[in-house]
Amino acid sequence: MSAPASPSPLELTASDGRTLAGLVLEAPAARGALAINGATGFRREFYLKFAGYCARRGYHALVYDYRGIGASARRPLAAEEARMSDWGRLDMPAALATLAARFAPLPLATLGHSVGGQLLGCMPNHALARAHVMVATSTGYWRRQRAPFRYLALGFWKLHGPLMLQLVGYVPQGLLWPGESLPRGVFLQWRKWCLQAVPFGPGLDEELRDSRYAEVRAPLLSLSFSDDPIATPAAVEALLASYPNAQIERRWIRPCEAGVRHIGHHGFFCERHRDSLWRAALDWIDARCA
Repeated sequence: MSAPASPSPLELTASDGRTLAGLVLEAPAARGALAINGATGFRREFYLKFAGYCARRGYHALVYDYRGIGASARRPLAAEEARMSDWGRLDMPAALATLAARFAPLPLATLGHSVGGQLLGCMPNHALARAHVMVATSTGYWRRQRAPFRYLALGFWKLHGPLMLQLVGYVPQGLLWPGESLPRGVFLQWRKWCLQAVPFGPGLDEELRDSRYAEVRAPLLSLSFSDDPIATPAAVEALLASYPNAQIERRWIRPCEAGVRHIGHHGFFCERHRDSLWRAALDWIDARCA
């Protein structure tokens, strides 16, 4: 595989005029383009090694920060008005539309990590992509998570997060929340979703009233891991039920099958998986975007 170019800055513009900070890795000999939609609190840089692998495999790869996160956050963060639903309704569509405009007529695909797969059904332009991969994607309802993690999560929703909002106006990065700092609106909406056992869509949140979960019909690969305390079998199936018309393929993977002891919720993106998990995911995309 030829080496891809270094990441190039790319500004994305959402339909509401908000600009987002992206990085694109262009493939030397492209046969497609891939939008990588990240997890909550993960900056675009976390996905760069995986994006580089995708570029070597022939896919222009776009990574970016959602509004309110990393290079796409407004300062001071306490004044940031972003909501989590904005990521699915506005930011993810902007990423896919940017790829469509920049790299037409190449086939497009998406790969969503956690919330990046949850909110696929909120995208008005999801049909631009021929295929979708979900990595460690599930509902966030706390009771479907494994103990003792579920009780740590409940403490985050009920105690730590609200206390931080009172003290500084947002949820800062720290020992109890290792991810990127979260704006008030993102935390409160995420909290609401994770305290309800309701399917994704308008019943979960009025701000999802225009969601299109039942309209997603493209092939969808769900990659889940047996040691993930968040995306448990019950939580994954609860999320996939919101995609009743998609062509879903489920893969439940044990760490030993990838030659490691631990994968968890975020470990898929470690470079040691390039010849196992990464290769299998790109082989699946190849078959649908050829």
